[in-house]
Amino acid sequence: MSTLIGHDESVPSAVSRLTSDRTARRIATCCEAGLDVAAVPFFPLLVLVPRGTIPLLSVAGVCAAGLVLSVGGRRPSPALRFTAALLGCLLAWGTVSALWSVDPSRSLIVAARLAGLFAVGLVLAWAAERVKAPDRLTFLLLVGLALGIATAAADFVTQGMLGAPFTDRAYQPAALNRASVSFAILLLPASAVLVRCDRAILALISATLTAALIYVLAGTAAKGALLAGFSMGLLLYFWRARVARVAAVISVLIIITSPLSLAKLAQRAPLWEAADAVKLSAGHRLLIWSFTGDRIAERPLSGWGLDASRAMPGGKDLIRPHQTWMPLHPHDAPLQLWLELGVLGAAVFALLVALAWFAIAATYWPRLFAAAAGASLMAALMASFASYGIWEEWWLGTLLFVMFAIIVMARVATSRGYAPVGVAQLQTFGGRETTAEIEIHSNPAAARCGS
Repeated sequence: MSTLIGHDESVPSAVSRLTSDRTARRIATCCEAGLDVAAVPFFPLLVLVPRGTIPLLSVAGVCAAGLVLSVGGRRPSPALRFTAALLGCLLAWGTVSALWSVDPSRSLIVAARLAGLFAVGLVLAWAAERVKAPDRLTFLLLVGLALGIATAAADFVTQGMLGAPFTDRAYQPAALNRASVSFAILLLPASAVLVRCDRAILALISATLTAALIYVLAGTAAKGALLAGFSMGLLLYFWRARVARVAAVISVLIIITSPLSLAKLAQRAPLWEAADAVKLSAGHRLLIWSFTGDRIAERPLSGWGLDASRAMPGGKDLIRPHQTWMPLHPHDAPLQLWLELGVLGAAVFALLVALAWFAIAATYWPRLFAAAAGASLMAALMASFASYGIWEEWWLGTLLFVMFAIIVMARVATSRGYAPVGVAQLQTFGGRETTAEIEIHSNPAAARCGS
């Protein structure tokens, strides 16, 4: 992931060219303060008002853009530009898909929303390396995460009393699923940065309490994501580069072959019956995937149009009481890309996922934190492959904010105890890498997080 931010040629500040260096510094200070403020309420909002995170993310994006424009320095790395190009291709193809979409207006509306979200994500990733006080921002991010966890616990214990003023729906334990999956994704990186800041006991206590909360709450996706992330983190800690490359290959294979694999699971009666016995929603999920596979086979090249899952022919027909063939989306990111954007959409998604794994393989981040970041990526993919709609704004916004938080935390983790001399950089996608992980001891009395 660090390779997404890059070590490239320096450029002067855009703002300083228009005004003065002093004015540019003031704007940068104000914008960084805005990011500090946005860091605290994000996770509490995700618990109480998940859609409220989108305006907050937009504000953070504006602050990040102001910071980037006000601070001179490196251009975005080739890897970040490549990521932007891939997202641009996905967005352009999604917009064009409105021509044959079963719901053209919906496709255009979602394309416009994605343009904003992608822009915010890219500028946050770029700004994460421009923050002048990453220690302070990391501290506030950890405070926000702790407040979110405490809010979720209180809402669960009080059966929704905290969230009641923000919704007209009756309390359901599943209402906290969105928050719990975000905790599962960020838990290990947050713990790793605390360990790097000599707060190992605090990291152990907070991780134990958070994991316990996740397993008490109703969200199955969060439980699976945390377990998968922890397992991947262990492997990455010992064999990071090798495991990350294997994960990239496996991820690509899963995405490309999903219409021939996931979509066929319901045809295996013993598997479907076992899933149904464990949880009705699990058996329903397999039936949804089967229906999705049938629709993909009808339009494998072009797809049905961006976010057309909500309007699929036959999707609202009942399978059994209260269960339809397509409730809003396929609950699986690869299948949704195939269904809506065809082979091109699936291929671009596969490239984005592979790029993230190769970035983990090549990063210069400390061993513990790099493994934790890879665990976070695994948890996010696990949740995306088994649950939420990939275009849901709260979900994309959460993934983008977590990415920003991890990059900021990585700067703090890297500065504790060691300073990188050589920087591992991904030279070519899928090709050879040059890795330099020469580290030297820096001041062991470095300031602690948040000081």
